[in-house]
Amino acid sequence: MFFMVSLMDSAQKKIIIRGIIAAALLISAYSIYQYLWGYQHTIDFLKKTNSDILLSSSYARDILIEKRVIGTFPSPNILAGYLIMTVFLCMQSSGPARVPARTLLSLIIIIFALLLTKSLGAWLSLISALIVLVMLSYNSIKKHKALLVLSILAIAAAIGFIVTIRWERLIHLDNPQNSITQRLNYWRTAIAVIKDHPLLGVGPGNFQEVFLKYKIGLSTNTRYAHNIFLHTWSEAGIMGFIAILSLIIAFLTKYKSKNKYLFLAGLAFLFHNLIDNTYFIPEVGLFWWVLMALI
Repeated sequence: MFFMVSLMDSAQKKIIIRGIIAAALLISAYSIYQYLWGYQHTIDFLKKTNSDILLSSSYARDILIEKRVIGTFPSPNILAGYLIMTVFLCMQSSGPARVPARTLLSLIIIIFALLLTKSLGAWLSLISALIVLVMLSYNSIKKHKALLVLSILAIAAAIGFIVTIRWERLIHLDNPQNSITQRLNYWRTAIAVIKDHPLLGVGPGNFQEVFLKYKIGLSTNTRYAHNIFLHTWSEAGIMGFIAILSLIIAFLTKYKSKNKYLFLAGLAFLFHNLIDNTYFIPEVGLFWWVLMALI
């Protein structure tokens, strides 16, 4: 995919971006449908068939009772990791002069779906990328103080939203089912694996196989360390770690003002993979390679 996209001319690359945005809009619309009507249909069906899945599956409860949308993805966090990239692709497609009404509508639909995932990690990643956007654009927007103030207020509002909907998780870190606590345990487990296998790792795809042996705390079982660096090092060893680090440094140093929003889409993806695993999920990781090629 990287090779094919890198060979495209500028017109073809614009078509690729528009195609990605169109797909994101369809998935976002379907996710909104899930939240408003779809999940209730599922719950009604489970009741009708006397299914006990809501009692036996914490995943089902998290999705259906808390109404966290997944769209066509395996989990809310993976959907969110996909959507934060498309937010900036929408901005890239609008051009520097003004934001067309259709682009604004696309952003509203995608961001609304992103809100409905209730993904703390994705929103933290998006906020981090927006802060970088303000820093990169400061010279141009400082002449428009209202725009600068609006940007800062938007970031503050997003932080306030996160604190409001995820306050319980932020303060109850002693709960082993808390996603923050679980990630801390995943990272400690990955570090323990790295200490025993620093040079060669345990082999691609084998983190899950050794997880129970090194498991720390009462966290749920996982295939991933939920950190791109720790996971790569634990599976592929020091050479794998150096390779992924080199790749990311190459991406960061290729930034040019003309592809600012492409850069920020990739940056949001990287921020998210410091606390999640979408790099290793083909449905999302594919777009990282597309962004690399576009830049």
